[in-house]
Amino acid sequence: MIEKERFVPIRIQKNHALLKRIPKNHPKRPDIEYDQTRRLAGYKGERAIDFYLSKLPEKEFLIFHDLRLSNGMYYFQIDTLLLSTSFALVLEVKNYGGTLYFDPDFNQLIQTNNKGETKGYPNPIEQASQQSSELKKWFQKRNFAIPVEFLIIISKPSTILKTAPGYSKMLQKVQHAQFLLRSIEKRKGSYKNEAMTPKDLKKITRMIIKEHIPETFDILKYYGIPPDDIQTGVICKVCSSYPMKRHFGIWYCTKCQSKDKDAHVHALKDLFLLNKNSPLTNQEICRFLHLPSGDIAKKLLTSMQLPYCGSKKGRIYFPPPGYQQIKELE
Repeated sequence: MIEKERFVPIRIQKNHALLKRIPKNHPKRPDIEYDQTRRLAGYKGERAIDFYLSKLPEKEFLIFHDLRLSNGMYYFQIDTLLLSTSFALVLEVKNYGGTLYFDPDFNQLIQTNNKGETKGYPNPIEQASQQSSELKKWFQKRNFAIPVEFLIIISKPSTILKTAPGYSKMLQKVQHAQFLLRSIEKRKGSYKNEAMTPKDLKKITRMIIKEHIPETFDILKYYGIPPDDIQTGVICKVCSSYPMKRHFGIWYCTKCQSKDKDAHVHALKDLFLLNKNSPLTNQEICRFLHLPSGDIAKKLLTSMQLPYCGSKKGRIYFPPPGYQQIKELE
């Protein structure tokens, strides 16, 4: 049973909003596009294992995607967590292609692509091992003692895996996605005794969901992009030009003549994503949507039922609940 679904990561959503609203020749654009390509590939790899996870018995395993928990000062993140009454399994998914060599001497992963180019990465075995250790501590602090294991899942079946002779840790912990179910069955056989009761499992599930802290990220600050570089206005979803004009309650594109009643919804989402999800004033929203008056903005915001606090000129608006929980980019 899926207890926490997989959604498009917030960093990808922020990159997407930013790329829509900076000029094509912006000096930071290549960096953002590179980061976005890499992250989209990772997200595609994570989604690739969902087919196999869907075959697990619903009553035996709880599935949590994209967790971010804390043991104190620092956070640790988990791609996918499988939880049963007997054991927990952390899945770290990699969407690497070509040939992967797990080097035990220098504790790194070396990728050789189809062009013969090589690139080094931190050893994902160490990364997942650390995540598992942090999760075990997290359980222990809440008085739950449950075995925690991990697997590195390579989502592309064509990827070739290599390592030095005798590196048994790699052989035990790294595998292609199509062998995931077999590995889970093997671990079920190793953990026949229950470490938690079904009641405990429900309790820890509530704790995980409650203590998951979504990432907050100031995308403009990270890339060093001044707010004035952001192109404002409502974007036409037909031809991608902007700003659209608002006439008689309808957004109108002066380039392709298309009309859209709710085009402002997507523009406001961009604004919240680029504004670090912080609350916005009526004036800020007016300026971004190119609206002539605060009254029009207020009517739009009221129709969207955005959460707010304050009154009159002191009112501020918050992002709608769950607006980041999307399965596909718009």
